[in-house]
Amino acid sequence: KDECAVIIFTSGTTGIKKGVMLTHNNLIANTSSILQYLNLSSDDRMMVVLPFFYCYGASLLHTHIRVGASLVLDNSPFLGGALNGINDLQCTGFAGVPSTFLIMVHKTPFLSMDFPSLRYFTQAGGHLACSVIHEIARTFPEKKFFVMYGATEATARLSYLPPELLFEKPDSIGKGIPGVTLEVRGEDGKIVNPGEVGEIAASGENIMAGYLGEPEETARVIKDGWYYTGDLATVDNEGFIYIVGRKGTFIKSAGFRVSPQEIEDVIMQVDNVGTCVVFGTSHPILGEAIIACIQSDYNEKRLISSVKKHCTGRLPSHKQPTDIFVLRNLPLNSSGKPDRDAIKRLYLSHDRRTD
Repeated sequence: KDECAVIIFTSGTTGIKKGVMLTHNNLIANTSSILQYLNLSSDDRMMVVLPFFYCYGASLLHTHIRVGASLVLDNSPFLGGALNGINDLQCTGFAGVPSTFLIMVHKTPFLSMDFPSLRYFTQAGGHLACSVIHEIARTFPEKKFFVMYGATEATARLSYLPPELLFEKPDSIGKGIPGVTLEVRGEDGKIVNPGEVGEIAASGENIMAGYLGEPEETARVIKDGWYYTGDLATVDNEGFIYIVGRKGTFIKSAGFRVSPQEIEDVIMQVDNVGTCVVFGTSHPILGEAIIACIQSDYNEKRLISSVKKHCTGRLPSHKQPTDIFVLRNLPLNSSGKPDRDAIKRLYLSHDRRTD
């Protein structure tokens, strides 16, 4: 069980792609935990739009095979067929990353459709604005919506938020899945107090054996059996975790440390915004300027005006975007996540065309 079973490469969203060595025991532990909180059985049928080379997609394969359930594969770039397939083939589950749900909400008749057979949605692979999650949950109150958090290094899953707490704990990633212990630790390695920012550390049988051919990098992230995720978070008085950013991604503007996610969440509240990516660029006075890239096919000038007005009323001046630009389509990586490096390069090169 301790032998390497599979090597899955990270998406490269937060750096250079690395080969993650997962053992048979890692796969078994991760699969068993997911089965428990999703309550999967042989009666379930999952509509799969995620690739199996991606840890999230692979977890769908492993869990459904484990209980003798079914999977329906749809690799079309258009989600309309998959949505129709949910009804045509009586699917009980649907899994997506943030871009999946944003496309469904903004580009398909998803919110006006009915899915009698569907039991639940799962969302992982990055932060999805709670305004979008709440819109889906209100539209389909009888369907469970699981917000989940994980990493390839954890064989996919680390935490989930129970669907009944979506409105009570907005923006929370929940608590550790069965068999996983999560702690938010400060730079001194000690658990932080509620409200303080620290790094998420995880312990469990689903934590990888290491990175392929990179012992030093492995030792950097796994210390005394704990995997340090690189994600910065706070925890509330009940132990629920809230991600505030990632180490190295905070923008240092005008002497302040600014979380891109906080600004993205505010911009996502504006009508006609498909998705949003915020990053910093060098600035001679501010240190770093705050740049917001918005995906939309709406009138650019009107949208930028609406976003600026919205931000002015909801963000302090040092957190308001220095510049805003709009793209019809955002570059995505192989996992379907916005490619932040490619987006930043587009901005710096002044070539904002993606068609």
